[in-house]
Amino acid sequence: MKTLSIYERNPRVLSVLRFTFPTVVMMVFASMYGIVDGIFLSNFIGSKALSANNIVYPLVTVMMAVNLMFATGSNAIIAKKMGEGKQHEANSFLSVVVIVSVGVTALLSAIMLVFDTQLYSLLGADAELMPYCVSYGTVIISGSVFYSLQILFQNFLVTAEKPAAGMSLTLAAGAVHIGLDLLFIPGLGMGIEGAALASVISMMVAGLPPLFMFSRKSGKLHFETPSFKLRSLGFAMANGSSEMVTNLATAITTMLFNLQMMHLAGEKGVAAISAVLYVESLFISVFLGFSSGVAPLFSYHYGAGNKKRLSALFKISFGFIMAASAAMFALSQSLAEPIIRAFAGNDKVLQELALHGLRIFSFSYLLGGISVFGSSMFTALNNGIISALISLVRTLFLRCGALLLFPALWGIDGVWLAVPAAEVFAAVLAGSLIFGLGKRYGYIFYNENSKKHAIISKIKLAWEKQ
Repeated sequence: MKTLSIYERNPRVLSVLRFTFPTVVMMVFASMYGIVDGIFLSNFIGSKALSANNIVYPLVTVMMAVNLMFATGSNAIIAKKMGEGKQHEANSFLSVVVIVSVGVTALLSAIMLVFDTQLYSLLGADAELMPYCVSYGTVIISGSVFYSLQILFQNFLVTAEKPAAGMSLTLAAGAVHIGLDLLFIPGLGMGIEGAALASVISMMVAGLPPLFMFSRKSGKLHFETPSFKLRSLGFAMANGSSEMVTNLATAITTMLFNLQMMHLAGEKGVAAISAVLYVESLFISVFLGFSSGVAPLFSYHYGAGNKKRLSALFKISFGFIMAASAAMFALSQSLAEPIIRAFAGNDKVLQELALHGLRIFSFSYLLGGISVFGSSMFTALNNGIISALISLVRTLFLRCGALLLFPALWGIDGVWLAVPAAEVFAAVLAGSLIFGLGKRYGYIFYNENSKKHAIISKIKLAWEKQ
């Protein structure tokens, strides 16, 4: 008996969770590798290295933003074309996106390397931190093409019904990353350059093998001769703009965090916010992983016009997001002390500052998943405008606005309160759009018997009139 594809089955809780689980694990472990970097930097080199890592991070985030725009925007189109039965077009477009995304990343990397010191100064580096930033940034930015491949294929492997392969590659990359951190930093004494080199090699482990996997014609989704259609590429960029906006805004908010903390608490403040943002990346990765994992299912059923499956999929997804939100908050509160100790080591000042911050900051996890899921779902439904609106308001206007206003009112506590406050208003906006547009797309209030009932009612009414 032939096993039905996940796209051909009615959504069930276990089947959806089983399908998205590898992507969630992949995202969580990818975040954990960054955390491991932070722990090694803080404990073996010092808080200055941790601060420098956070100052360079916005540039890496810009690269991530561009690639996520191409990956998520095109992924929705590819899955929709598969649902419409246009497999050849899906394969050709896959090739186009990989070529363009890698080319744009290489160009951005070159520009950043030429103007590195000016950029680090703008992002908050002082004379003491600048050497650390240059050492770390030169290596990590030079390897960004491999990061581009990793991001692209993490998304495409899910659409190709190979999320387990993506998870395996991420786990392998993570093992290499941690092993090389141990070898390069405490083992060979390579310092912050060793941490950056370990990151680049791990990106190669995750990004290069899928090139060969998608070159095989045996898979349903694979490389074919690219057909460069600017209209399709432009639509993909517009559709994925919300993910780009989210990450660009993350770069801006990280810069604001650094500048505010440098002003209010100096280098220790930057190290404290670095630790808390590492923790946030870990907890938010659960929402990101699930939303990315379930997105191709939304795109496919939307393309196939199956509103019954869309409705069932939405109920399962929203239920998971709300349950995960409560779990993330509970975990962050109960594990706050051991998490912060891992970053702060024996630095009591850093430990107290970061622990107090995490206790406040973690309230953002209660509502953050709604906006993340909503933005991802609308991208999957090929509505890039609504997706971008949610991301733009949440990450740029609300977070940046709060980061500019709150510290002036409440000092360091204002920095910690900025994100929880922003998430409250973002959740209201995202929730209103999700439920307000549910009927239009059919994932809310859909009743498969509604048409039958309408026809029966008309027949009864006509009969009674006679």
